Formats: sequence, C-alpha cells, structure tokens
Amino acid sequence: MSSIDPNQTLELFDTLSSELADALADLDDWGLSGVKPGQYNHDVVADELILEPLLGQGFRVLTEESGVVEPEVDRQPGITIVVDPVDGSTNASHGLPWYATSLCAVDARGPLAAHVVNLASGKRYQAIRGSGVEIDADQPSDRAFAPSGVTEMGEAFLAFSGLPPTHGGWRQYRAYGASALDICAVAGGTFDGFVDINSAHGVWDYVGAQLVLNEAGGVMADALGRDLIVLDADERRAPVAASTPELLEQLLAMRQAWSSES
Repeated sequence: MSSIDPNQTLELFDTLSSELADALADLDDWGLSGVKPGQYNHDVVADELILEPLLGQGFRVLTEESGVVEPEVDRQPGITIVVDPVDGSTNASHGLPWYATSLCAVDARGPLAAHVVNLASGKRYQAIRGSGVEIDADQPSDRAFAPSGVTEMGEAFLAFSGLPPTHGGWRQYRAYGASALDICAVAGGTFDGFVDINSAHGVWDYVGAQLVLNEAGGVMADALGRDLIVLDADERRAPVAASTPELLEQLLAMRQAWSSES
C-alpha cells in the first residue's frame, strides 16, 4: 500500500512544473552549462527548482541531472519520485517546441502517479495507476484521448529515438527528440508506436509517459526483454511503445533484429 495520496502528489507536480515554466520564461541563456557533456543551463535551472521541494517533502528523488538523492528525513518510505527536469533539452535550446518535464511517483508496484507537460505548449498529461488519464482541460481535442488501435506495421506512423538502420515497412516516421512526449503521443493516438534505437534511455525518460500510455490502453516493453522500472541512475533501457499488442510484437521483432545485426 502506498503511503501517499496520488491526487495530492499530482497537485505538487503541477505546481512544480508551472513554477518551472515561469522560470524558463525569464531564462536568457539556453546554451550548454559547461558542467558536464550534453547538459544545458535550462537542465540545471529545472533540476534545482524541482529537486529541493521534493526533498523538502521527504521524498527520495531520482533525477537525470543529480542521480539518486535521499532526503534528510524519509517521510515517504517506499516512494521514489523519478524526474526528467527537461526532456528534449536540445530541442529547447534551439526553440523547437517539443520539450517537457516529467515527474512520476514510483512505489513497490511500479509507476503510481505521473505528470508530463510540454513546457512549450503547456499541454499536460496526468495519470494515476488504475484511474485512467487526464489531459489539460483547457486544451480540448476533437477526438478521444486513446491509442490509435493500429495493429499492422504497414499502417503505422512511428516515432523513433535515433536513426533507423533500415526501413522496417512502416507507413511513415518522425524523430522529434523528446521521448516522454513521443510516448504520450502514442497514448493519444497521434503516433502508432515509438522505438528507441540506441538503448540510451534512463528511467526518467519514459516512466511517467509509460503510465500515461498504459492507463490509456497502450503497451510498452524493453526491446531486450529487461524490466523497464529500474531505479538506478546508471542503467539504460530501450523502450518500445505501441498502440496495440499486435503492433508491439512487430516493433520488438524489428528492433531485436537490428540489435542482432549490430
């Protein structure tokens, strides 16, 4: 049994992401931080803004920028908040409006409460395990938020992270560079599937979106059959997401064939 109220936790996540959006609106330098390879100034700003309030609430936190950080007093035993402060940092640095913050509370059973928000558009996805998905009420859609139902590779519109080595028979593809938003787009039926090419994703990249996808009715697995929920800052996975189990099977077979050929 989790020791937190998922709804209150989502309220906290929403507050933090809103404060981050305000902070980034005033940021002048979106360039590299110079602290570690591939890290941008907005990554540092986001990590600092989100990390301290979560620690203050007594949460154990795992972030892309800081790794695992323990609170001074563990008031939320058994709960880890997994955070990607800015997913799609390179997109953000170039002004491409496809970058997000992802926060997900994880307990012994896995993802419990997730909040993913596109920091450029404000579109928000929230999910609680067993309770479905909520998208931002201020941004209504002309269609229901649900996976597309596509079952065949030849009909699939896919998102990739990385460059596909060969054509796998899909209809079309895009590589947008922010996996949390890519996977949420699978959940909502924009994309039919998502494939990581390089086994380069930390759990913060996908765990919040994974809960959104699962609660919407989509499916996801690691390309090499490993557990996706691994609370270790050094571990990497190859998430593959799909609108249906049938399409997931085809995407996994394609991705595994690429692994065996490399």
